[in-house]
Amino acid sequence: MEINQFIERYTSGEHNFTGAMLAGIDLTNSDLIGIILREANLQKTNFTFAFLNRADLSRANLVEANFSGTNLNQANLMGANLHRAELHGAILQKADLRGIELTLANLLDANLFEADLRYANLSNANLKGACLRSANMRREKRSEPTNLRGVNLDKADLKNSDLRGVDLRNASLVGANLVEVNLRGADLTNADLTQANLKGAFLTEAEFMGAKLIGANLSNAKLERTKLVDADLSMANLESATMPDVKFTRANLLQANLSFARLNRGDLTRANLYGAVMRNASLMEVFFARTNLTSADLTNANLIGADLSSANLTGVNLQGAIMPDGQVYH
Repeated sequence: MEINQFIERYTSGEHNFTGAMLAGIDLTNSDLIGIILREANLQKTNFTFAFLNRADLSRANLVEANFSGTNLNQANLMGANLHRAELHGAILQKADLRGIELTLANLLDANLFEADLRYANLSNANLKGACLRSANMRREKRSEPTNLRGVNLDKADLKNSDLRGVDLRNASLVGANLVEVNLRGADLTNADLTQANLKGAFLTEAEFMGAKLIGANLSNAKLERTKLVDADLSMANLESATMPDVKFTRANLLQANLSFARLNRGDLTRANLYGAVMRNASLMEVFFARTNLTSADLTNANLIGADLSSANLTGVNLQGAIMPDGQVYH
C-alpha cells in the first residue's frame, strides 16, 4: 500500500488496517490515534514523534521500527515483534506489552509507567534511565517469566513495580530506583545493583548469587530465605532489614550496616563482615562458621543460639550483646 493512499484512507475515517503491508514507510509526526494495525508488516517503518495513542499493533512485525519520541499511551502491542526497535524517549504509559519481543531494543529514557510487561522478552535491551514505575512483570502460572536477562536498567525508575519471578540474570541496575519493588522469587544471579535503592523492597526467596550490591540501600527490605551466596554487599545499608533464613555464604559484607536487622537462623558461612555494624541486630541461631567478624560492632546484638565457635572475633565489639548461652557480655 502506498503511503498517500494509507493516510488518505485513515483521515477519511477508516481505522482498521489489519494485516497491512507498510514495511519501511515514513510516518514521522503522523496522527494515527486509535488505528488498528494488528498483524501488519511494519518492519523498519518510521514512526518518529507519531501519535499512536490507543493504537492496536498486536502481533505486528515491528522489527527495527523507529518509535523515537512516539506516543503509544495505552497502545496494544501484545505479542508484537520489536526486535532491535528504536524507542528512545517513547511514551508507553499503561501500554499492553504482554509477550512482546523487545530483544536488543533501545528504550533509553522511555516512559513505561504502569505498563503490562508480563512474559515479555527484553533480553539485552537498553532501558537506561527508563521509567517503569508500577509496571507489571510478575510471572504468571504456566507462563515463562519476563525475560530481562542482560538488560541495561542503569538509573531506571522501577519504584513499586511488580517483578515477581522475573529473569534478571546478568542485568545491570546500577543506581536504579527499586524502592518497594516486588522481586519475590526473581533471579538476579550475577546482576549489578551497585548503588541501587532497594529500600523497603520485597526480596523473599530471590536469588542474588554472585550479584553486586556495593553501596546498595536495602534498609527495611524483606529478604526471607533470600540467597546471596558469593554476593558483594560491601558498604551496603541493610538497617532494619528482615532476613530470617537468609543465605550469605561467602558473601562480602565489608563495613555493611546491619543495625537492627533480623537475621535469625541465617547462614553466614565464610562471609566477610570486617568492620560491619550490627548494633541491636537479632542474630539468634545464626551460623557463623569461619565468618570474618574482625572489628565488627555487635553492641547489644542478640546472639542466643548462634554458632561462633570458628568465627574470627578479632577486635569485635560485643558490649551489651546477649551471647549464645544467654549471658550478657560486659
